[in-house]
Amino acid sequence: MLKFIKNRQIQPPDKNHKNLHSIPAKLVKICLGIVSTLIAATQSAIASEQIAVRYSIGTVLIPVEDLATFAKQGNTSPILSISGTILSDEDSEKLRQLLVTPMTASPWSIEQFNNSNIGTTILTRFGNFIRTDNGENGLHALKTAINQASKLPTGLTLLGILENFPGKTIEVNLNFAVQVIEDLSQIIYEDQSIINWINQQAKAEINNPAIQNRPINLKNPGTITWKKESFTFQNPRRNQPSPVDVYIPQISTPTPVIVISHGLGSDRTTFKYLAEHLASYGYFVAVPEHLETSADGLANFLQGNTQPPDAEAFIDRPLDITAVLNLLEEKAKKSVFPSPLLLDNVGVIGQSYGGYTALAVGGATFNTNRINQECAKVVDQQITLNISILLQCQATSIADKGYDLHDKRVKAVIAVNPITSVVFGQEGMSQIKIPVLMIGGSDDYVAPAVSEQIYPFSWLTSPNKYLMLLEKGTHFSFLGSGEEVIPVPETNYWPQS
Repeated sequence: MLKFIKNRQIQPPDKNHKNLHSIPAKLVKICLGIVSTLIAATQSAIASEQIAVRYSIGTVLIPVEDLATFAKQGNTSPILSISGTILSDEDSEKLRQLLVTPMTASPWSIEQFNNSNIGTTILTRFGNFIRTDNGENGLHALKTAINQASKLPTGLTLLGILENFPGKTIEVNLNFAVQVIEDLSQIIYEDQSIINWINQQAKAEINNPAIQNRPINLKNPGTITWKKESFTFQNPRRNQPSPVDVYIPQISTPTPVIVISHGLGSDRTTFKYLAEHLASYGYFVAVPEHLETSADGLANFLQGNTQPPDAEAFIDRPLDITAVLNLLEEKAKKSVFPSPLLLDNVGVIGQSYGGYTALAVGGATFNTNRINQECAKVVDQQITLNISILLQCQATSIADKGYDLHDKRVKAVIAVNPITSVVFGQEGMSQIKIPVLMIGGSDDYVAPAVSEQIYPFSWLTSPNKYLMLLEKGTHFSFLGSGEEVIPVPETNYWPQS
């Protein structure tokens, strides 16, 4: 179900619950931190029997069986009895919920994530701090545990991962565990409370009889015929041309133009369904391929033919949009198309990295101070549960170069699952002066809706801003494949850092 809010200053509810990470750093906090470190990770012949928490002055051993009993029944063993003194009854219940709350993801999609290059990168990072009983990186053990736990009747839970981790002991770094607990507490409690509040606001607005101008129904295809052609455009920062598919409505009246920007590891066919649908309603649609960050670009890198996508992609992607519009202007002057193009009134739609791209050409600017501040934390800690931050922090080296990526021909933006919180921040998002629709999914664990879409929506200063939340939507719900997968090559190699 879609929840829709128009022109609203988001003021999320107060965080009136006690943050678990504010509790003194005693045994239960350590225990909770250990469990929380496994939220982003994923057949075991022998399940782990205990968790070994390593810290500067020693080691604490916590039996997994005791943790399971506590999670399922609320009973505490002597080593966990501290929950009655340090934790309130409310916080003890939250600890139990952290252990048994399932993540929304099918076993098939989880396996695809585990086998993707991005998944391998993330789990390798986790594996530096979650090790096997012989001290090895926990990458493969995490993959095994997550795959097996995802097939349980209860769904993928932290407790299921713990119980299916291979070997007899899970070795966890304390400092890492304490840091990750903050992310997990926010995702499960603070974020969910904000999403629930958004749902309530949307329902109230939908049921308000005073609201006029309801959106028209575009579910069914339009009646206008169209044809597809392919061209190449030249981004001045590249030494090779890039392909772009255009969907041309066969009409003679002035035609509005929409550009669609795909995400990391996708290509210009990913949103073919959307381009065709829009063309059937009379829109001229251009879908460029962002070479370095497309599926082919990643495949070429993995085969050793090119360099990996880097910070320069944050510049090249928006400039691809500008280069495409320049190309269309040139062709329109030569009357190549059956109708004049309204190239001074362009809309841009982007998903994920493409959402960033759309916002950048729409006027959002780099927030250098925020990038440096937030990414210094990521470098120090080497991990975050907000996966999109790992990508955004690549912009550190170019954020202060003074690039102006705004294309004034762009007059409206739709950003689907965009990455925004670090690379733009409040200062950068507030520079957008055109209408914006932000779309997020309530179950997006790659670019979480609260941090990457809902709060950034509140930073917009344009009077025409809209927020849409897809209930049960993930980061991949809008992809044309119809499957919730990360569309990257399946080669099991990715540079580790």
